[in-house]
Amino acid sequence: MRPDSMLGRCALILAGIFAGIGVALAAPAWKQLDTRQQALILPALQSQGGDFDKLPEQRRAALVKGADRWLAMTAQQRNTATQQFQRWQLMSVAEKMAVLERRERFRKLSPDQRKALLDTQKQFVEMPLQQQQDLREQFNELQPPLDGLPSQPFAPPTTTTPGSTAPLGLPVNSLPGSGSGTTALPALPR
Repeated sequence: MRPDSMLGRCALILAGIFAGIGVALAAPAWKQLDTRQQALILPALQSQGGDFDKLPEQRRAALVKGADRWLAMTAQQRNTATQQFQRWQLMSVAEKMAVLERRERFRKLSPDQRKALLDTQKQFVEMPLQQQQDLREQFNELQPPLDGLPSQPFAPPTTTTPGSTAPLGLPVNSLPGSGSGTTALPALPR
């Protein structure tokens, strides 16, 4: 067999494979969705004034993915997601941008740094509310808001007081290995 014909066959096979993948990844048509998916997607279609099948493929795929995620959630997860969405809708554009920037910085952390930060946040959330407030006040007395961090982190409403300047909504003393997180911090020179 000649090398150029072999190359041609490989190219045809690869083209067929990629075309098949493209068809498999294509967003489904409205008729292909089950009634639960359609019921969840319908309000978004009405607000966009569009026909599902006329939407761009990426948008259709995102709507189907969102509906599938919602259907896979427990009742508690749905309640939490609804509350988070409502809070998001009430935020200003600047607040939303700050949240998105914080999320991007978090994603850029190493896995160990992310784990340490999440462990610290978990310790903080498990503290009594008064102890959380004391730590916030202690932190605010020690340091001015850090450059590049929003002055109001957007932690869960039950655990973060509005106006907190703690980076990422976490207290300084609750780092893993620091004990209960209740020791006093030394004053920093200004």
